[in-house]
Amino acid sequence: MEYHDKNDFEKINFQIESASRMIDLGNFTKSFELCLDIHTTLRTTVNKDDIQYSYLLYKLGMLFVDIGHMASKNEASYVGLEIMESDSFESCLTRNSYYYNLGNAKSNLIQRPSDKQGHNNVKLIKQLSEVSSLFLKAILTCRVERTDVQPQYLVNLANNLKQQYRFSEALALYDQVIAMNLDIAQAWVNRSECLISLNSITKMHSVQQGKEIALGYRKASESKCIPPDWAKSYLVRAKKIDSDIEKDCLDMGIAIEDDSHLDKQEYQSLSEFRRWCLDNFLSLSEHGLYCKCYGSASDNLHIPMPTRAISGDFILPMEKVLNRLKSEFGLARLMLYEYKFAKRDNDIEDDACYAELYDNELLGTNIEKLRTAFRVCFGILDKIGNAVALLFDLQSKNNKGKVRHSSFHTFWELENEDRLQKFEAYDNEGLIGLYSIAYDLNHKLEGELSFYKQWRNALEHSFVFVYENEKPESTEVSTYYEEPVFISESEFIESAEHVLQLTRSAIFSFVFAVRIKAEKEALNNIPDILIQNKFLEQKKYT
Repeated sequence: MEYHDKNDFEKINFQIESASRMIDLGNFTKSFELCLDIHTTLRTTVNKDDIQYSYLLYKLGMLFVDIGHMASKNEASYVGLEIMESDSFESCLTRNSYYYNLGNAKSNLIQRPSDKQGHNNVKLIKQLSEVSSLFLKAILTCRVERTDVQPQYLVNLANNLKQQYRFSEALALYDQVIAMNLDIAQAWVNRSECLISLNSITKMHSVQQGKEIALGYRKASESKCIPPDWAKSYLVRAKKIDSDIEKDCLDMGIAIEDDSHLDKQEYQSLSEFRRWCLDNFLSLSEHGLYCKCYGSASDNLHIPMPTRAISGDFILPMEKVLNRLKSEFGLARLMLYEYKFAKRDNDIEDDACYAELYDNELLGTNIEKLRTAFRVCFGILDKIGNAVALLFDLQSKNNKGKVRHSSFHTFWELENEDRLQKFEAYDNEGLIGLYSIAYDLNHKLEGELSFYKQWRNALEHSFVFVYENEKPESTEVSTYYEEPVFISESEFIESAEHVLQLTRSAIFSFVFAVRIKAEKEALNNIPDILIQNKFLEQKKYT
């Protein structure tokens, strides 16, 4: 007998809800067994033409994915992925939701190396990038459709970026979700784990960072949406970290007190522009990655650090590169800010008069700030590409043996076995983060953000029409140009901000890559480690 009427479907839905409650309580084995029974029923006895069938199959597939993730059970993940790829679910599922859930299913099946196996290899980066692409598709689809992005989309994208050592982007996404004041424990937990991973690279171990890590676990332990055993485990971790901080502070003779109110006061004392930089994750301060006090009042990112020994004659040249990156990034960031907020000076107006073509195109010096900010970011990325190619002996050469200019998103050429082996031999987290960003921007590799690079090329060499309000209908003027690009003002502002955040991430990864290389050389060159922070006097230009 086939299940086909309302009552039959309600019975199956009740079973699915029961399996979901089992997951919430941590009873993964029982939930998995019940889900298998439901799956058999749906495959063999249900009328597959009914819209309710697709809806129930989708819900069941998501339970398998959740079990696969929370219980680390590959069998459940495989069933969930099989369900997700078996039907388009067009009748019951939005595109953004489908991309998100497919990303979750594929993420569960990525075989991540253990600590003994070393860091990510290129194959793993490609798998992680494929999953990132699905989460980005979900988010970008929401943007195009002008619908709210679900917070869990941001959390899972952040989790994926964290595994690719793109810490600044991951922390920004976690903070966005936490600011929503929702009960999402995974945002807090993964933020703490991201800070721990960041610590393993920077070796800063600041008291404030320790407090932030403990806070994340404590907040997660208060969640009502996780199994009770998980909540207890998070609270134990928080208390352990608090105890370690207290012991360290006592050893150093530092008083322990709740100074969170001081951090807020310090934040309020910063300039409006600096607060905007911190709030929009556009600062170049390591302290600013997790705190908005005086420690993040300037872009004080440098390659040498007083907490670790480094060595290498490349440090000064790379610090010079970093100076250039910070200078250009500061200009791009300022132009975005001025376009969005700064009041126009009535004494300095655009003197040009433009022909009225009734196409809603934005013209003038103000919009050029936004367009220029977008373009400058890709110049910064290419400079990083050239510096990295030189430093890590990855420069491409032409047929005559001359070094070619390194375009950030394409110079890697890791399909070449020699270059691939060289890349993986460095075992450098900063280098991995840079390649991951480049992968997202590479059209040939089907990177989800490759359209940003296409926009940049069109801005530089062709025509991009940024329009206000409604997209103009095709006119004789616009159809004259080959494949013109049309972008709404709101989308372009949002994209420019994202590209700036992506560029900021690349700058951080560049610094980490150089530091890690210098630290490894220091281990082999201990007598010569007398530098490397003495020559770095702070200098500000006004």
